[in-house]
Amino acid sequence: MALKGRLRKLEKSMRGNMGSFELADGRRHYFDPQEQFKAMFLYFADSMKADHRRSLRPEPPDILRAVAGARDRGEALDLVMGGYSHLPIDREALVGRGKFVPRSLVAGRSYEERGAP
Repeated sequence: MALKGRLRKLEKSMRGNMGSFELADGRRHYFDPQEQFKAMFLYFADSMKADHRRSLRPEPPDILRAVAGARDRGEALDLVMGGYSHLPIDREALVGRGKFVPRSLVAGRSYEERGAP
């Protein structure tokens, strides 16, 4: 086996259970699914707290910024979310345009109705 092939095999084994997706510029973004799930859960919880306090929501976590820069944002988001669908941002805006548009966390109410600053 050529040196290049051995190096690729070694890199793959070192990544272990890491997930990855391709960015628009051709690079790959690697992430630990368990750690990113924690980050997404905290982002959701912190967004609920901010809405309750009528304060600004936190910035999206780094993994969502990477999703916004993915070649296929829908596939990347599905991979990152692992079947979990609750996002405090509009999924269509993120997937379609790579934009972070706040979404209401209260059924039947718009985000603007919460009285945001």
